Amino acid sequence: MTTTPFVDQYRQAAQRARVVAEIARNRHTADGTIRAALLAIAERLDAAAREFEAVPPGAYEELPTEACEELFMAEQIAVDHPAARFPAELGEYVLVPLVDRELPFPARLNPVNPEFADFAQRETDLARALHLLHDDNDHQWERTDDWLREVFKVWLKHARLADEVRVDNGRPDNQR
Repeated sequence: MTTTPFVDQYRQAAQRARVVAEIARNRHTADGTIRAALLAIAERLDAAAREFEAVPPGAYEELPTEACEELFMAEQIAVDHPAARFPAELGEYVLVPLVDRELPFPARLNPVNPEFADFAQRETDLARALHLLHDDNDHQWERTDDWLREVFKVWLKHARLADEVRVDNGRPDNQR
C-alpha cells in the first residue's frame, strides 16, 4: 500500500491545531467572557484537527474546506475578543505543513510618546524573538509542540505590550 506525503501533512496540521487549542485552554483569565472566548477558540481548533484527520489516505485535496472554515471561525473569535490576547492569524501556524506562506508578525504599535524608549526596545526584542522562532526550522519541525508554545508566548507578550501602549497613548498628556 502506498500513501501520499499529503496525509502526513494533514496529521501535522491536526497536531498543530490541537497544540494551539491546548494553549487557548490553558490561558489564564479571571474574566468569564474571555474564558468563554478562549474555550470557543479551542473548540474550533479541535474541530479543525478532526477535519484534517478525516482526510482519507491518498487524497489530494490541498486544504479541506471544513477545516479552513473552523480555523477562520477561531480567528474571528480572536479578532472579536482582543482581550484574549490571541493572534488573529493563529490559523497560519496550523497550516504551515500545507501551505507555503510567510508566518505572521504583529502590527507596529506606534506609541504616541516617542520619548518612551522602553516601549520601542521591548517591541524590538519581541519582534526579534518572533523572527528567530520563525526562522528556527529545526525546532519548528522536530519539536513542533514546544515551538508553538514559545511562539504563542511571544504573541502574548506582544499583546500585553500593545495594551500598555494603548493605555499610554490614551493619557491626556499624550493626546495631540
